[in-house]
This record gives sequence, C-alpha cells and structure tokens, in this order.
Amino acid sequence: MRAMKSKLKSQKGVTLVEAVAAAGVLAVLALMLHTGLSMAHRSYQQVTSQAESRLLLSTLTDLLTRELRFARDVTLLPDGTLDYYTSISYGRRTVLSLDDQGQLLANGRRMLSTGAYGNGTGQIENYKITYEDGVFHVELQVSGVTGENQATSFSVRCLNGDRGEGGSI
Repeated sequence: MRAMKSKLKSQKGVTLVEAVAAAGVLAVLALMLHTGLSMAHRSYQQVTSQAESRLLLSTLTDLLTRELRFARDVTLLPDGTLDYYTSISYGRRTVLSLDDQGQLLANGRRMLSTGAYGNGTGQIENYKITYEDGVFHVELQVSGVTGENQATSFSVRCLNGDRGEGGSI
C-alpha cells in the first residue's frame, strides 16, 4: 500500500489536463490536414476532368475532320443540318448519331472506343453539323465527370463536295 501512495505523489508523467490539451491540438491538426487534402483532391479531380474533356474534344475534332473531309453524296435536312453521306470508312448513307451514353455513332457503330470517353466519364452533350458552299461547319460540346462543359466549333472543307439538286451535294 505504501508503494502505491508514493507513486501517486510522484510528479513524473503527464497530467490529465495536459493529455487532453495534447489530444485537442492533435485533433485540430488532423482536421486541418484532412481539409487541405480534400481540397487538393477536389482540385485534382476538377483539373483532370477538364483535361480529359479537352482531350475528348480534340480527338473528336480530328475524327470528324478526317471523316467529313472525304464525304460524298451529302444529303441535308431542310434546316441545313447533315442528314447522311457516303463515308470511306462506314459506307453509303452514313448517319451520325449519339448513343444513350453520349458517344458518337456512325450507322450504329461507335466511332471511338469507350476509352476515348474516359471509360464513361466523358460524353458528347450536343453536336451540330451543317454544310454550306462546300464547307462543313461543326459545333461540339462535351462534358466530363464534374459536369463542366467544353465546346468548340470548326469548319472542314469537303474535298469531294459537288452541289447537287434537292439538298444533296
């Protein structure tokens, strides 16, 4: 019993108040670290999503430029937008459309792999292709994980285009 009383009177070690204060300081530091890391993670995701959207936009621009440059037998809808054309890669009466995942199709076949769309994280929100005086005018809008849209518009001179009757070229 005497040994126990002498240990209780000893001034060595940490008091309960000091231990609670140290735990509080560590908790505040941990909270600050967590906040900083979560902000960095959010920023990283946003920058990565923007970069992937720009890459998708660039890839689609190159793809459509190559595809439309050599289009033949172009047929337009009454509003001047592209209806169908003959494609070197996809054959006669090629129709461009979007599937339910926002991926570009030519005659029902994907023009790019799902990997080009970030394995489902990117998609085409909207596109419009018009034709006038031997030049295709294309407007594209894509989005990424964060939902932030990237857009571009460009023109492609059709090398095989001849103005025909009844809206065909």
